[in-house]
Amino acid sequence: MKICEMNPSVRPYERLEEYGVSALSDDELLAIVLRNGTKGKSSKEVAAQILAELSDSEGLSGLHDLTINELASFEGVGRVKAIQILACLEIGRRSLRPNSSFRCQFINSEYAIRFFEERMSFLPQEEIQVVSLDAQNRLISCDVIGKGGISGVGVCERELFRFAVKSNAAGVILAHNHPSGDPTPSHDDIESTWRIMKCGAMIGIEVVDHIIVGRGLSVSMKKDGFMEVFE
Repeated sequence: MKICEMNPSVRPYERLEEYGVSALSDDELLAIVLRNGTKGKSSKEVAAQILAELSDSEGLSGLHDLTINELASFEGVGRVKAIQILACLEIGRRSLRPNSSFRCQFINSEYAIRFFEERMSFLPQEEIQVVSLDAQNRLISCDVIGKGGISGVGVCERELFRFAVKSNAAGVILAHNHPSGDPTPSHDDIESTWRIMKCGAMIGIEVVDHIIVGRGLSVSMKKDGFMEVFE
């Protein structure tokens, strides 16, 4: 069944026009991308079936973890629709990136969280990134300094401050992701952050914040008080 064959009151296109895009459910949004269903199933039913086979806690975000072949294997999808879905997901990610024509300024922890969530929310393994900042907290560079847990702090410190010193940075914001989705700082996260802050203080580079990226929820260790004991 095609969307045009559905009752107008439940057609995703019409609902979007009347109520706005935010009023649509996850399966309705996915149905619009799919456009057509299969024999005996509407695109909305195909979308609902796809989402049902993903983890209950993931919803649409679970699509980020799928390859073209994995998406194409779902009934009613196929190669072309799988490519369309991945393209839509990437458009959403890129739309959150700051305009490259100006230098981003990290004015608060919420901005830092948005910056790193776009880059790290859907990474399949832990990764450590660092933003180097000038004296006005404007972006100089964003670099990947390691993969794996933050507890490997010896490597992390050397790589982190190598980039910062090379770019003559006044400060840095550290970030790493928790692929489990839970951004709660671990004991290692807290202790490693204090050691990095101490190292930064010795060489005159401020550790402005440490962002832990989950899925749909992230933590600013500065805002939530995890960096205060060091101070």
